[in-house]
Amino acid sequence: MSRITLRDERGFNQVFAPVGTTLLRMRRRHNWFIAEAGRVGARRILELGCGTGEAAAHVAAGTMAEVVAVDISDTFLEEARARHQAPNLRFEKLDLLGEDPLRLGRFDLIFGNGILHHLVRRLPELLRALRCVANAGGGLAFIEPNFLNPYCAFIFGTRIGRRFAKLEPDEMAFTPGELRRALPAAGWCEVEVAMRDFLLPGLPRALEKPIQAIEPTLESVALTRWLAQSHFVTARA
Repeated sequence: MSRITLRDERGFNQVFAPVGTTLLRMRRRHNWFIAEAGRVGARRILELGCGTGEAAAHVAAGTMAEVVAVDISDTFLEEARARHQAPNLRFEKLDLLGEDPLRLGRFDLIFGNGILHHLVRRLPELLRALRCVANAGGGLAFIEPNFLNPYCAFIFGTRIGRRFAKLEPDEMAFTPGELRRALPAAGWCEVEVAMRDFLLPGLPRALEKPIQAIEPTLESVALTRWLAQSHFVTARA
């Protein structure tokens, strides 16, 4: 595992020094969020759980939209503000489940990278809060770990894996069915949960091209698609 460079106040959520395939994996995810912003014609974008701000900064640079990135950690927000500045980007402290979710207004796209699985026990409440701050017809785009993937099953489903990854007590990956049920129940429509991504983080960069070469086939075949590492989740308000 990569070296930890920053922790939040509780000591659970860490920022790791990016190594190997991690940087390419991050760029692909950030570009997907930009594509989703374009698809819904977003003029105001909210990132939930922005951490140190890399995704928000990438989206702000790749769109003309106003990007508001929120987190509950002062440590992460201080680092994000120091690292990233842009006219259409700002970082705010906001707990959607602890204060007025409309304090920052409404948004055309709400996105997050690996955030919902931190709040599994309060997922219905969180999804309703996100629906509250979405404009009519606004989009949702999240990337979440797939519990059916062997790597994720080890990390989230075993004691040794959870200790290795330093997970929070309630943190848990999703099966696709859990997400497909939870989003409509919270008022979201046009829900799609696509299992994608075979490029694990932290692998040697020499593996990037071979994995990318076989990845489209793995993602297109039902026999192997369910083994992908991530759920790419979209919905409309």
